Amino acid sequence: MNQQSLAGKSVVVTGAAGGLGKVIATAFLDAGANVAVCDVNEDRLSQARADWEGFSTRVLVCKVNVTKSEEVQRFFDDVVAKFGRLDMLINNAGVMDAFDPVGSTAESMWDRVISINLTGTFICTKAAVTAMEAQSPSGGVVISIGSVASYRGVNAGAAYTVSKHGMLGLMRNTAGYYGEKGIFSLALLLGGMDDTHISESFLNGPFNQEGMMKIGAVNPGYVPGKTNIPLTDVAKYCLFFSDTNLAAASNGAAITVNKNWPEA
Repeated sequence: MNQQSLAGKSVVVTGAAGGLGKVIATAFLDAGANVAVCDVNEDRLSQARADWEGFSTRVLVCKVNVTKSEEVQRFFDDVVAKFGRLDMLINNAGVMDAFDPVGSTAESMWDRVISINLTGTFICTKAAVTAMEAQSPSGGVVISIGSVASYRGVNAGAAYTVSKHGMLGLMRNTAGYYGEKGIFSLALLLGGMDDTHISESFLNGPFNQEGMMKIGAVNPGYVPGKTNIPLTDVAKYCLFFSDTNLAAASNGAAITVNKNWPEA
């Protein structure tokens, strides 16, 4: 994909002041697109603004809580006001749980994970689809970042697993209802990543040790630095599907990106 191929296209990436989201956003900026990112981490937002200072006319960096519909709508309104339209949303914002099965999952943990991972994806997808329907020509692409836990039952705790399963349902429903309007929806189901910020969750415990051991037993063979998915490769998939013809061909698809871990 050449440098000019995305000139004039506008992309929103959530949870993108650091980690995977920032890598995706940077790839789109390098490809010539207009990029809007949101996050809740003020330190990372400040660093992103500094890093992207040279892209000032093509970048919008905002502090937004994706679980708050008013904040999300204001953000999407600002995106359209600055760039004139919205061509793509990448639902990347997410948090991990503590590897608890349902019997030991705290309601506060359940509420937090479901709120950010699933309700946040719903709120952002709703705002994006509404903007895409209203513009001329209408249409666009929504990519939701899923996980091995989107299709396996023991790859995380109950809350994260349900949130990522639910994301697939939202993606498919969106694909079915809006595909004929030129709005295409798909998901990338990612395997292990060594260098994304979700790994920070592992440092903040307490985690359910029995749950972690169970997950390792059910999903053996992960080798850091070997079976991990490079963040830049995920960004390449997102760039690939910015072509609406390709997105149309994969509308409703859940695309596995996991280096065959866990083994098929």
